Amino acid sequence: MTPILFLCIRLSASVSEPSWQDLSLSISREFGVSSDTVTLCRVRVINHGSHTWPGRQIRFVAEALEAGRVVESAHGRFGLSLTPHQTLETLIGFTGAYRQFQVRPVEKGTDRSDARGRGPKGKGKKGRRRR
Repeated sequence: MTPILFLCIRLSASVSEPSWQDLSLSISREFGVSSDTVTLCRVRVINHGSHTWPGRQIRFVAEALEAGRVVESAHGRFGLSLTPHQTLETLIGFTGAYRQFQVRPVEKGTDRSDARGRGPKGKGKKGRRRR
């Protein structure tokens, strides 16, 4: 039998954190969906720079506001890759009917979901209990 040699190349010259001076975030209510109990929003990031960023590294916190106060927040990230002068979008939901929103970037390590590794609110799938 001939041994097979696997060569793994790791890009540990690592893709650094996104440069927020080159990226801009925006959030808007998604009007195509109607509900009394849930509000969907479209979060958009635009790359004004010359670097390509993995979408999963572009993390954000979206916040629903009432009377200028944050009443609910949700963490999110994008998929795919954000190439120079392009845009990525994702949808995020809030449990409530809101009209005002804001979005801000989250640096790696400050996002609480990083520590748990199980998603925005740390809720993992629970297995069925056997009897």
